[in-house]
Amino acid sequence: QMFKTRDRNTDRKIRHARVRKKISGTPEMPRLCVYRSLNNIYAQIIDDSKGITLVACSTQEKAVMEQCPTEYAIIPVPNSIVYNHSYKLSTKNLGEIIAPASLANEQEHLKKILSDRLGIKNFKKSKRPITLAIDSNIGNKEAYRLIVGEEGISITGSDAIGVFYGIMTLDQMLIPEKGNGILEHLISVTIEDSPRTKMRELMVDPCRIFIPFEDLKGMVMEMARYKMNALHLHLTDDQAWRIEIKKYPHLTEKGTFRVGMDDMQMPISGFYTQEQMKELVAFAAKYHVEIIPEIEMPGHQVAAIHCYPELTCGGVQLPIRTTCGVSDNLLCPSNEFTYEFLENVFTELSDVFTSKYVHLGGDEAECWSGCERCQSLLKDIMAAPGIKPQPGSRNDNWRLQKYMFDRVIDFLHKKLDKTPMFWYETDFHEIQPGCVVFAWRHGLTATAIDAAIRCNANIMLCPGEHCYLDYPAAKGDMPEVNWGMPTTSLEQTYKLDPAWGYDKNFEDNNLFGVAGTLWSECINSTERLYYMAFPRGLALSEAGWSLQKNRSYSDFLKRLERISRDMHRRGICTANP
Repeated sequence: QMFKTRDRNTDRKIRHARVRKKISGTPEMPRLCVYRSLNNIYAQIIDDSKGITLVACSTQEKAVMEQCPTEYAIIPVPNSIVYNHSYKLSTKNLGEIIAPASLANEQEHLKKILSDRLGIKNFKKSKRPITLAIDSNIGNKEAYRLIVGEEGISITGSDAIGVFYGIMTLDQMLIPEKGNGILEHLISVTIEDSPRTKMRELMVDPCRIFIPFEDLKGMVMEMARYKMNALHLHLTDDQAWRIEIKKYPHLTEKGTFRVGMDDMQMPISGFYTQEQMKELVAFAAKYHVEIIPEIEMPGHQVAAIHCYPELTCGGVQLPIRTTCGVSDNLLCPSNEFTYEFLENVFTELSDVFTSKYVHLGGDEAECWSGCERCQSLLKDIMAAPGIKPQPGSRNDNWRLQKYMFDRVIDFLHKKLDKTPMFWYETDFHEIQPGCVVFAWRHGLTATAIDAAIRCNANIMLCPGEHCYLDYPAAKGDMPEVNWGMPTTSLEQTYKLDPAWGYDKNFEDNNLFGVAGTLWSECINSTERLYYMAFPRGLALSEAGWSLQKNRSYSDFLKRLERISRDMHRRGICTANP
C-alpha cells in the first residue's frame, strides 16, 4: 500500500467510487472511508483539523467482482422482463447444467459462456443448477422463457433454437454493468420472449472485396448473439464469381481475380470451395443461423459471362468489371444454354446449402432491346392469349425477365424444393407464388409492400434509407470516390418499423423479416466489415425481433453502452454509437 497527501480538489477523483463502508470520527479524530472503484480499493483518511487527505490504494491483479446490476442490458429488448429485486442469485453458486440429449449443442454453448464470463470449469451438483428444457406450449419455435430464482436458472424453449436464444440472453445478462470484471450476483428475473419477424438477416458481399472463409464464421458467431438468424452470401456479380461449380470450372479459374475496385487499386482474388461452404453451413447450424446463397440473374453476371460468353446476347467477350455501377450485359433469356447453366449451378448448390431459400438477384436488368432473338421471343410472349400492354411500364422487356424467372422458379420449386427470393423492382408487375421479395429501393418500400399484398407474397424489408449498412453512419466516415453514398445513421437504422405503417394483417400474412446489406465496393477488410455492421446491426436486430411498443432509441443507447464495451473487450471492431 502507498499513502500520499492530496488536497481537497484532487480528492474529487475518487468521489465517484462507490462507498463501501464509512466510519465517522470526532472533531479530534480523523474519519475513515473505504471506497471501491472498478480496479482499485481506496482507504481514505480525512483529517479536518489539518486539511489533508491520506489515501491508501490497492490495485488488484484480477478484475474485481462486480455487484448485481440494477437492470440488465439486453439487445434485442425482450417482450417481457419482470424483476424480483428481493432476491439475488450468487454466480459463485451456479452448479451443474441439466439438459436432455436433444439440447447437447445448446449445453456446450452454455458451458463455454459460463467459462468465459464466470471462470466456471467444474459444474458441481451441490450448487444451484441451470436447467435447459423444451416446452412446445411456449410459443413459436424461437420463443423462450428464462427464470433466475432461488432454485437456480431455467431456460425453456419451444424448440432448441428458443433455448439457444435464451442462452444468448443469459450471456448478455452476465456482462458487468461497469468495467470488465466478473458479475457477482444476478437479479431474480422472469423473461418471456419471442421474435416479431421470422427472419433477421445480414447480407455480405464477397464479390467486390473477398471475405476470407474463417471470417464468415466470425460473422455468424457475432450476429447470433443478437438473435439474427440468416447470413445471406452475395456470391456472384460483375466483379467476381466466388463459389466453386464443378461442372463449370472456368468460373473459379477465370472469374475470381482482378486488380482494382474503383479507387482501391489492389489485387482482389479468392473463392469458396463447396466443401468450405458445407463446413460453414454445419458451423452456422450450431448457432441456428441459415446460410442463404445468392446467384444473380439476369443482371450482375459479367464475371460469369467473362468465363462463358455464350451466356449473354451475341456471345460478347467481356472483361471482369473493376468498378461499381450497372452493366447492360445480361444473361440472355432466349438462349437455352442460359437455363442449362442456371439449372446445373442451382442443382450443385442444393447439395451444399441446406437452407430452403435461394436468392436470385433480379435487380437492375432491362436491356435486351438490341438482341434480335430476345425481341423475337418477346413477340411470341406478347402474342399469347390474354397478354396486354402493362400500364406504367417503360417497355415490355420486363416480360423477358419474367419469362426467365418463371422457368427458373418452376425448376427450383419442383426439382429442388427451394423457395426463391429476389430484389423487388417496380417493373415486376407480378410476383410468382411462393417467393419472398426484398424491398430495397430508397423511397419505394410502400410500392413493394403493396405488390406483395396484391400478389399474396412474403416480403423482407431492407430499405436503403434504413438498412444499407455499407453506407457511412455519418458524413466523412467512409472516404470513397465512386458515386457519393448517402448516410445511414444508427438512429435511422433503429427507426425502421417493419410494419411500415401497415396493419396487423400485413404483419401476420406478408411480413417475413428484415435484412441489412453490406455491399463491399468500399469495405476493403474484415475489420471494416465489422465496423460497418455494428452497432447498426444490433439496431436492426431489435427492429426485427422486438415489439414496437417496447422499443426506445434512448433506452437502446443506454443498453448499447454496456454491450459495446463487451464487444470491444472481445476484440470486435465497431463504430462509435
